[in-house]
Amino acid sequence: VKMNTRKIAKDYGLNVVHVNKNNIGRVAEKYDIDKKNLKNNAYVIDNEDIILGIFDDKDLKIASFFHEMGHTLIKESFEKLVNENNMLIESQAWIEGLRIAKKYGVKFSDKMFNYIMDSINTYYIP
Repeated sequence: VKMNTRKIAKDYGLNVVHVNKNNIGRVAEKYDIDKKNLKNNAYVIDNEDIILGIFDDKDLKIASFFHEMGHTLIKESFEKLVNENNMLIESQAWIEGLRIAKKYGVKFSDKMFNYIMDSINTYYIP
């Protein structure tokens, strides 16, 4: 399944920047992100631009795209409700992202779900 991230993002009023070896310097400078942080990483900037870094794994890039989309749907009221708890906010962003993916017929593999759990666990502070 060929997925058009730009079209999906546009449906939500967002823009996607796909980082590659030719534009990594420009993207890093424009968005003030260290180049090394544009590897296997994604960002949402000002609820407008989704920066999709250079990923080693296409599935994880897709999962990250939907996660960043999910962040744009999280309201300030939710963040206040959970006392700005990053683990809960990140979890909610994944849930919202999964809802968007489902709407577009994108199925997540077990590897993608494991990635979600690993990502959420990085916010766990005992």
